[in-house]
Amino acid sequence: MANEKFEPTENISDIEIRLECLRLATEFGPENERRDPLDKATKYFNWVKQVSSDNRKTARKKV
Repeated sequence: MANEKFEPTENISDIEIRLECLRLATEFGPENERRDPLDKATKYFNWVKQVSSDNRKTARKKV
């Protein structure tokens, strides 16, 4: 496993988000989910995209 922490730049691509989700799923997931981590990584990715789009909507309403 990589011991490097992800250091984001100003814009993070979907590929970088997907790779980070896959790393989290393999590093911190239960043993039985580490064998096939793509399902868990996809759930993480969908959650991140949902939360980030919700934050943008909130920020627009306040302006």
